[in-house]
Amino acid sequence: MAELLGQPPTRLYHHVAALERSGLLKLKETRKNRGTVEKWYESISRTMGSGAEGGRKRGTTAADRRAIAMTVLEQSRAEVVNAMSRRGEEPPLVARLVMSAPPAMMPQLRQRLYGFLKDVQAEFDCGDTSSGDDYERWAMTLTFAPVWPTSERPAG
Repeated sequence: MAELLGQPPTRLYHHVAALERSGLLKLKETRKNRGTVEKWYESISRTMGSGAEGGRKRGTTAADRRAIAMTVLEQSRAEVVNAMSRRGEEPPLVARLVMSAPPAMMPQLRQRLYGFLKDVQAEFDCGDTSSGDDYERWAMTLTFAPVWPTSERPAG
């Protein structure tokens, strides 16, 4: 994973531990390799996210949620950069929309976005890991978060 993300392995230990504590990863197997123990993890779900209702799972901390966000966003960044470097293939779609609306509308918009993701997941069988000449795998990362004024700093 560290090689894929272009990061030193020591930087990932904290994030992997946070994902395991939050229940998104589970230890699949351990292997001895040249005097060390390799830990192999598997994801609990093909989808990571917080869900329409806020998704604050019991036992997760703000640090756990930050680690999940950083993992998802870093993976997305790596995939987009890789896809942009390939000539002659369908390019990735990269967009950012900043909107203004009354705060009371945001839960409804969040619910609509969550519904859209569930519809896409159902239509395209996102749990299917088929491969071959007649399949392409694409990833979609959606973030929906408040944008703070430049004079303020984000929480954390």
